[in-house]
Amino acid sequence: MNKKEDVRSLFQPTFGNRPEQYIGRDGVIDQFMAGLREPVGSRNRCWLFLGQRGMGKTALLLELSDRAQKNGYVVARVTAHEGMPQAIIEQFQLNGSKFFNDDKRKLTGISAGALGFSFGLTFSEATERQYGFRSKMLLLCDKLAEKGMGALILIDEVRTSAAMREVASAYQELVGDRKNVAIAMAGLPHAVSSVLNDSVLTFLNRATKVELGLISTNLIRAYYERAFKSIGIKASDEILDRAALSTRGFPYLMQLIGYYVIQYTLEGDVVTDDVMNKSEKAAMKDMEENVFKPILAPLSDNDRVFLKALARCGGIATTAKLQAKLGKKGPAIQPYRKRLIEAGVIEAPRRGELVFAVPYLAEYLLTQ
Repeated sequence: MNKKEDVRSLFQPTFGNRPEQYIGRDGVIDQFMAGLREPVGSRNRCWLFLGQRGMGKTALLLELSDRAQKNGYVVARVTAHEGMPQAIIEQFQLNGSKFFNDDKRKLTGISAGALGFSFGLTFSEATERQYGFRSKMLLLCDKLAEKGMGALILIDEVRTSAAMREVASAYQELVGDRKNVAIAMAGLPHAVSSVLNDSVLTFLNRATKVELGLISTNLIRAYYERAFKSIGIKASDEILDRAALSTRGFPYLMQLIGYYVIQYTLEGDVVTDDVMNKSEKAAMKDMEENVFKPILAPLSDNDRVFLKALARCGGIATTAKLQAKLGKKGPAIQPYRKRLIEAGVIEAPRRGELVFAVPYLAEYLLTQ
């Protein structure tokens, strides 16, 4: 395996991808897999993952997909859009067809089980023409059950829409029909909040909700040590400490720094301070384009003024300190505080305190 292949397997610093080894979310993954073994209707069969850009939402869904497929589930993994219901049906048919290669029976009609299909997981013309998403999912679940398999729906970038209502409502009905189905959704905090507040989707408030936060820098350091050693480059304890701490536990930044360290270090060579300087600089440029700018783009000018004042407070800002920076009293800043917390830009670790949810965003704002 050459260096480029090694880097791709160890680090995937692009959105929508993941390395071969996944770290930092073991507890969540184990709980999810345990939920698939629970009775139909368990809240641990319906999940909502929320987190800002770069927190590893898509990577987590990819990992759950792999694990579920190895445990008797056919998976339909889609990104939320208006054509999502049909895309889910097609994904189940595509990914489940290999289990029905020997099924060439010509069947017609519309009833649960074998009927409704022409062969395998292909619907008969009558079924395709006359029935909607919920009925087709009912047929697919029963067909998969013949092989002892369940159906798992994974939705990325979830948001409120007519398609989301159709899928979620169908899932609720399938659960009521005791079908072996599970669902996991991931999205930005404000998008997930909108979904939970939708009158049609209120049942999702009973789902297991997980806020994807920062990863332990000790775990990151241990992974860097293994990764660098496996590719034949050397890193001192000081360099490993620096690399891990520079990520501040941010999953995307962990991928970026690891990727650039390997790119800037020759095989068999030592990771130097100069390599770290270049790696950190390159990583921060990617953070600016792929995280900071997309986070700030939808915000108002007043939101940005609020955030810059928070950045000037340094570290954890008390409400009193922030009020002094803004020259405003408590009630005047509450709408900004609430909106920015819902958007996942800032967090309130304790009552009366605020911090940035995304590492280095404060430093970036102060340079603008």
